[in-house]
Amino acid sequence: MTFQECEKMRAKWAADLKAAGKPTPSGKLLDISDALGALWSTYQGSKLGLSILLEMIDRWHADNASPSSTDKTWLAVTALERWATTLVHKSSAAVNARGADFGQKVVSQRAAVLKTVRLPLKVCYAIRQKQQWPSERLKTFSWDTYLEVSEHGPVMLVRVFAAYDPGGPHSQAIQQSMKNVIESFWNVARVNLGDGRKARDLQFDLTWVDPSAGAYHQRIVPKTTPIGPPPKPLDQMNAAELKSWRDQVSETRGGGASLSTWDVEDRVEVIHEFGHMIGNPDEYYVKSFENVPTPYRADIYDKPGFTTDSIMNNTDNYDKNNNKSYGKIHLRHFDTVKRAVQEYLSNTGRSGNTVTITL
Repeated sequence: MTFQECEKMRAKWAADLKAAGKPTPSGKLLDISDALGALWSTYQGSKLGLSILLEMIDRWHADNASPSSTDKTWLAVTALERWATTLVHKSSAAVNARGADFGQKVVSQRAAVLKTVRLPLKVCYAIRQKQQWPSERLKTFSWDTYLEVSEHGPVMLVRVFAAYDPGGPHSQAIQQSMKNVIESFWNVARVNLGDGRKARDLQFDLTWVDPSAGAYHQRIVPKTTPIGPPPKPLDQMNAAELKSWRDQVSETRGGGASLSTWDVEDRVEVIHEFGHMIGNPDEYYVKSFENVPTPYRADIYDKPGFTTDSIMNNTDNYDKNNNKSYGKIHLRHFDTVKRAVQEYLSNTGRSGNTVTITL
């Protein structure tokens, strides 16, 4: 948002409060006023600042659940909420560019206004699936799904950490491209926390970290066409050796990608692999799985590949595979995330609330 928009919002809020007979607000109205005052002075009109303002409004509504629609205070708060909601969802560079601090600094900055800290919950689920292609032996595949869950006004944020640094001049551009593709596809759900407030947007934040970072992350390497054979197996190289060799290869498309080896130019394959990162098994030739909340059903998980309308089965790329359509998201694909959000509520004193996710 612009400074002018913020000033207009503040002036309208002051006029509405005066009309309601509350020119000197107190309690949760004062919290709203403080958040509005910090919206530009502290947060430069970013998504983070708008989310804090909406959190304050949410808290006021929770204490004033059934006011008369003619109540002037209710009208003032509702008018401000509509304005802030419109801005937070507006896909303008002014809002989104400064929203970069949304995932990175949200905990410490949010605490300054909310005067309370709900630390993100970090969870890790060890997932295993048994898979058997026709005429092949049964194979077991295992991976860890690591999620960081936090709550920010109208947004339930789920951060997923990965490292991608193969060297070469295009790594950063490829990182940003993959992040954009993944988040635009998966950020479609809303989550109700069972607290009487409006459903939040469920927002994934694919966060790239340094490959040498000590914190958990999924290490991703591109599928490559080498100029020459590697000096030794890739899994035996340290980070410097791997980077040096990757500098000499070109990234290319092709079959056989996996959770840790991505065909970075095939957007649908990247979307599918991210599905594993948030706790989903494959939906082709899978005979069983462990530590996944979704009940196993052979009619979903043991189908041939490229035969259903699910992104975890069908990664035909519409743009590159004779205009075939690829799979879509189903509600079951958020079951592991729903489990993590439920644990977050338990960790923040709301174990009696029931989480509901909708598309």
